[in-house]
Amino acid sequence: MREWPAAIAGAPGFVLVHKMAELSSLVNVKEPAKVGSVAPASARWFIRGAFALALVAAAAWLGYAVTFRRGLDHLHAVAQQRLAVEAARLDGHLSRFEYLPSLLETSPGVFRLLEAPGDPALQQAVSLYLKSINLLAGADNLYVLGVTGATLAAADFDQPGTPFGENLSYRPYVSEALANGRGAFFGVGITTARAGYYLSYALKDSGTTKGIATVKVNLDSFERAWRNIDNDILLVDERKVTILASRDEWRYRPMEPLSVQTRDDIARSKPYGNHDLAPLGWTFVAQSENGTARITAENGTAYTVSELPINRGLWKLVLLDDEAPIRQTALVIGVISGLAALVALLALGLVEQRRREIKQRLASQAALQAANDMLETRVQERTAELRATQDELVHAGKLAALGQMSAGIVHELNQPLAALQTAADNAVLLVDRGSIGDARGNLTRIGELVRRLGRLTGQLRVFAYKSSSPLGAVSVEQAVAESLKILSGRVKEGGVAVATDIDAKLCVIADQTRLEQLLCNIVANALDAVENVEPKSILIRAGREEAQSARCRIAISNSGPAIAPDVLQRMFEPFVTTKPAGKGLGLGLMLSNHIARSFGGELHARNLAPSGAEFVVTLPLAEITEAAPAWAMTNRSA
Repeated sequence: MREWPAAIAGAPGFVLVHKMAELSSLVNVKEPAKVGSVAPASARWFIRGAFALALVAAAAWLGYAVTFRRGLDHLHAVAQQRLAVEAARLDGHLSRFEYLPSLLETSPGVFRLLEAPGDPALQQAVSLYLKSINLLAGADNLYVLGVTGATLAAADFDQPGTPFGENLSYRPYVSEALANGRGAFFGVGITTARAGYYLSYALKDSGTTKGIATVKVNLDSFERAWRNIDNDILLVDERKVTILASRDEWRYRPMEPLSVQTRDDIARSKPYGNHDLAPLGWTFVAQSENGTARITAENGTAYTVSELPINRGLWKLVLLDDEAPIRQTALVIGVISGLAALVALLALGLVEQRRREIKQRLASQAALQAANDMLETRVQERTAELRATQDELVHAGKLAALGQMSAGIVHELNQPLAALQTAADNAVLLVDRGSIGDARGNLTRIGELVRRLGRLTGQLRVFAYKSSSPLGAVSVEQAVAESLKILSGRVKEGGVAVATDIDAKLCVIADQTRLEQLLCNIVANALDAVENVEPKSILIRAGREEAQSARCRIAISNSGPAIAPDVLQRMFEPFVTTKPAGKGLGLGLMLSNHIARSFGGELHARNLAPSGAEFVVTLPLAEITEAAPAWAMTNRSA
């Protein structure tokens, strides 16, 4: 037989269980195991376990893979719809201003300026004309250039950063308009540092190009709109450089390193201002069957990338979908699939085990019948031992109950004893100072506290027997005042502001001592709650309950932190406390709830907003006559 440590083997519960195990061993008479079959059986169980784990892992992986693939397909479908909408909006916005440069071909004043580009009066008149047109069109800017690339008139001629007077011949849209009649270009303004899309148109007279009309379209509104959606969107130009992005750190960065020839072309036309054009640094992961790419960004986030050409195929609109949500969903489905496979295997195992148990039970019936006679004799011997062990368990239960009662007594006597100690210390100081009158008051207070201690110990029988003390009319104001006197030392020491709002004629059906005990417990908890907060305040209010005029509502609120939800649900259970070890036993609120119920009332707690907590005691009101003051009807029985 296995030898157990003395500390464990001596426990009454262990002895009882051990005796029952010995008794059960007489029933489970089995054939001795064959040593040679142990190794093959272990090998079989190992193979079966490995096979079961492989099936569970395969089911989990299959569930994850299928869900993840379907999630990517759904993302792609939704992304294509979103891209189509954004592409239509962007193309529509660009095409809206294509007519504007050609409109200037109908203005005689523009051609007069092109014939006399140095005339200040014509420059002023044409600039005002361009400004009036642009106010109606809503473009970012509208200006006229000569064939040399010099800006002769501009709608923003009177604004800082205007291109008026600048030579823009290095811009590609100037050379394209001179060569092909039209030009288009995205770039950062040299004078304004604002990015925009430039549309140019050659102004011809009798087949000869006289100048160039250019409109600048601002696309900032699209970036602002993209920042308010869940997805990330990029607009990539023909050089694969992001010209618009929902994130500032991605703007003006190529999707892959630029060649030397491309960098030379950028240096000549200056489309991106002074940005260093550092590559995005994305890592390509995989390419899906539907053409969707998967990448990992610099911050480690995995994205699904969907693209759609716009602006006659010159640009690409790129939509990035974060894979984390669908990956999380796929993981959940994978876990569920694995658990489902595990449950199925367990069910099959239980069926097989049940079949074997039935077979074994039939085989054991004969052995049980043979052992029956011997079992009856052994049962009688063990019964006497079990009875002795049961007596030991009952004795241990009584000791545990005594320990809990001792903890409750210590908790309930702690507050009056603390007040008694404070009053005694003050009396000594007053005697030393010669303040005999004040010392006599403190000694009187000590006598009251001693009598209160006697009443408290007498009330402990409430938890074992029904209280025989009759209930009567108790003044709420007086009970609160007495409770605050007991805790006055803690209130003064902690610097707590205690305010009361109590109807002087308010009386409840209760017992004076136990009501004060209830209030002391709640106020003491409030003092603990505000110990480490500022400001430290406690408010005690009492009045008739609005819903039921025959009941009194006593609310004690504090400015301390809120009570944790899990503690709030079971705070009236024994030994539930948030105080550190050695400071509280978790019995005060349980005792208070018991006292409130013994009066026919209730005790509740709730959190206040934005902080603090409130304990509410509802008690039945006592009807008193005008002739009898409230203090005369107070029950002071112990």
